[in-house]
Parts: sequence; C-alpha cells; structure tokens
Amino acid sequence: MSVIYDYHCHSTASDGTLSPTELVEAAAAAGVQQLALTDHDTLAGLPEAAAAARACGLSLLPGIEVSVAWSRREVHIVGLGMDIADPGLVALVAAQQQARVRRAETIGKRLDKVAGLAGSYGRAAALAGTDAPGRPWFARMLVAEGKVRDEEHAFNRFLKAGQSAYVSTPWIEMAEAVAVLRAAGGVAVVAHPVRYGLTRRKLRQLLTDFCEAGGQALEVAMPRLNEAQQALLRECLRDFPLHASGGSDFHTPAQKWLTLGRLPTLPEGARPVAELLRPDAALAA
Repeated sequence: MSVIYDYHCHSTASDGTLSPTELVEAAAAAGVQQLALTDHDTLAGLPEAAAAARACGLSLLPGIEVSVAWSRREVHIVGLGMDIADPGLVALVAAQQQARVRRAETIGKRLDKVAGLAGSYGRAAALAGTDAPGRPWFARMLVAEGKVRDEEHAFNRFLKAGQSAYVSTPWIEMAEAVAVLRAAGGVAVVAHPVRYGLTRRKLRQLLTDFCEAGGQALEVAMPRLNEAQQALLRECLRDFPLHASGGSDFHTPAQKWLTLGRLPTLPEGARPVAELLRPDAALAA
C-alpha cells in the first residue's frame, strides 16, 4: 500500500493562513501519512509542527522552500529531510530572512505612497506575526484596509512584477542553495517547474544547471496540471537523472480546488524522492 504524502505546503510561519499545528491537523484529517512543511526561507514552524505531528501520529519531514536566483529569474527550490541544526543551513536561512525584511520594508514604503496608507510595513508585519511578511500578507492587509477587492486584485494592482509596489530581491544563487541543502543531508527539489513561464528550452536549461549543481529531484505530482504540462514533466524525468516529488503547495483552506495529500500518481517508471531521504530524517513519526 502506497504512503499518502504531501511534500510541499505552507503555514503562518511564512505565507500560509493555518498555524503549523492547524496545518498538521488538517493534513492528518485528510489522510496524509507523511508531510513536509516547506515554508518560504524559514524553519521557524517546524518545532510546533513536529509536536502536532507526534500528537496526530503523522510522520513530519523537515522542509523549506528556498527562493533562489537563476538566469536573472526567481526560482524556488524545496529542501527535504535536512538536518535543521546544520550551521550552513542556519546561516542560509538567516541571510534569506534579512533579504525578506529589507524587501518587506521597501514594499511598505512604496505602498504608503501609492495606496494612500501610513505604516504599511508595520500593518503587514503585525498581520503576519513576523518582521519579514511576504507579498500575500501585504495583499491581505490591503484587503483589510479596503484598498482592494481581494488578494488577486492586490497583486494585479500593486504587488506583482511590473506594478508599483513590486520589489525584486537579490536571492542566493541556485547552485549555492543546492550545495547548502545537500551538505545539510537534504534533498534538493525544483518546485512547481511549470509555474515560471519558461519555454521548453529554458526549462531544460534550468534542469541542466540544477543537475550540474547537484540537484536531485523535480516536482511532478501537483494539482491541476493539464495534459501538455504532464507530458513535459514526463519528458524531463526521462531525460534528466532526477527523482520525482510531489506536493499540493497548500497555503489556505480558501484554495477550494486542492486538498492536502490529494496528488496525482507519479508517472510510470518514476523514481520517488522518498528513496533519497535519510532513514532518520523525520522530526516526528
């Protein structure tokens, strides 16, 4: 019998709306047996999630979703099964958080000007409960302040690339992030590869560079993939020495179109990423 898993999801430790405890409980209620909490550039939610997982009888893997720079683009690399006390990983997280704070402060200053608010950064930080609120928290703040209809409107009007409050961030280079994750005993995975708007040729170049850097896996089991996307990912698994991973990228119960752990089956012949995980990787079992 195959394990019901979800190796990509988010809590209030980054930009999700459920606390780590609530997220684990929701996963357990959905029948998930092995979960990886992969908050953006932080490990802060893992201790609480591990305690909840022990109470629920669920296996919890340490995880993270690292924002990286590749070919002048932002790409996300999921790390699975790392030693969360590894000094290199701890240093990477600290640097990423500092970059996020600086970006959030700049977003706040821009929103103060263009949205007619005062203290946008402080409002978003208070809502998020962190000094490094991501763009979804600014979107929620704008909704709460009546400046936009909904979060999608907030992104389209202010926060997405090309809009007045968008701020790019000098993220760590992809190869460096992969090296840190590998050195910490983790598995490096390209997250949601079809969401970057890459052509087939550019995606293959990304995967070439990723494999050369020591990357090991590719997310291929995700909700709402169309037939062309599925075919492209099968081709990538065939042509590159990568294991297959999967996750819902769950952020909030408002995402009515997905459920934790409800993922497509891996393509025939795919090697599951679980084969690469350290036997003692789980924080709770």
